[in-house]
Amino acid sequence: MSLFPNAEQVEALPEQWYTGTLFAPSPALTDADSYTIEPYVSVNVPKGAYNSSGTLKKNHAQTSVSQFTASYYGITDQLTLYASPAYSYSWGDHSPHSGVKFNDLPVELQYRLTSHETPSVTVYLGFDAPLGSYSNLGNANEGVGTGVWDLRYGVQAQVVYPFFQRVMRIRMWAAATQPLSSVRLRNISSYGTETGFKGRGYSAQTGNEGFSLEFGLTKRWVFALDLYHEWSASSEVKGIYRQTKERYYSRTGWSGLFNVGPALEYGWSPDIGAIAGVILPVAGHNASRDVQAQCAVFVSF
Repeated sequence: MSLFPNAEQVEALPEQWYTGTLFAPSPALTDADSYTIEPYVSVNVPKGAYNSSGTLKKNHAQTSVSQFTASYYGITDQLTLYASPAYSYSWGDHSPHSGVKFNDLPVELQYRLTSHETPSVTVYLGFDAPLGSYSNLGNANEGVGTGVWDLRYGVQAQVVYPFFQRVMRIRMWAAATQPLSSVRLRNISSYGTETGFKGRGYSAQTGNEGFSLEFGLTKRWVFALDLYHEWSASSEVKGIYRQTKERYYSRTGWSGLFNVGPALEYGWSPDIGAIAGVILPVAGHNASRDVQAQCAVFVSF
């Protein structure tokens, strides 16, 4: 028995309408001049933080809501341009609100190594543009960016299988970002500095890897599940507080977070659908535990 279904087996599968899961990246689009958008709304509710030993402790953090739109344009049948502009707003915890903030902007080229969508392997290469506020802030909650250009890269694989009388789609991926420079910081910043500071920040490498399952319940209804791990390397801050002449150095530890993301998808047609679910952190270290309720609409042109 072959590990991957062949073209004839795929064509024999029942029709299934997908939107994609809450977190897993999608393969490159299959048609040139096609366009897909997925506007998301995410509400993040803080539920403590994991310390260095993985014990969950209380922490003081704000509730936040963000809106981001994953946008895909098929340049060719195998090459896709991706961008995801995002806004966010945070409030609560007896602290000043952030105001509506534009976040750093991820942009990627996605190339599918196969001529078909399943099984398929897609590679990613792009950047994060430093558009979010990060330095000389009115308050710490306004910091939503890193201030540096990041290189983005990754790989994703997808395959579909028969699942009883319906279809199961599996995606696996690994992705990372690499900062390309350090950044000058002044006063209050997203790196944890306070008024009077002058120095430099060194952003951390970040990444995630995991797999997702989508089980067809009917042609229109799909149960989706993401299982993935997020990580961040150490970041550093070096500088001086001008008034006191006090030298300052800070280095964070590595952090990691394991997440589960169940959701339900519904399709009105092959090109229009919606998804709603929640991302639940289940274990980690040196990381905040934020429960994320998400919903999105999927539209393909």
